Amino acid sequence: MNPRSAARNAFRSSWTMRRRIIIIVLVWCGAMVTYLAILGRPIQLSETAVNGLLLLMASVIGSYVFGAVWDDKGGLTNIGGNMGGMGGGMSTEIYQARTVVPPEMPTGPAMPEPPGEK
Repeated sequence: MNPRSAARNAFRSSWTMRRRIIIIVLVWCGAMVTYLAILGRPIQLSETAVNGLLLLMASVIGSYVFGAVWDDKGGLTNIGGNMGGMGGGMSTEIYQARTVVPPEMPTGPAMPEPPGEK
């Protein structure tokens, strides 16, 4: 078996498990919000629970999207092999620090004198 295909299968199976967990959490949160909205008593605890559940749903969705982008970017970098001659993996760039000096240094005061001080 090709090592690259084994890595891709492990990559896909981990996302399959993640998707299951995410879907279960979202369905559970949706059911709880629906239950509290329809059958819950109008008390502060129900309102706080609904707000917490909605925040949990938003954070799960945000984390899923962010994690997918992060994982895809890392997977593409690692699968790419020799990227830019750096030997694969994360490519790094080295910048040389330099100071830019104007060709001719100005002489005299930086600003003209204010009027009336002569």
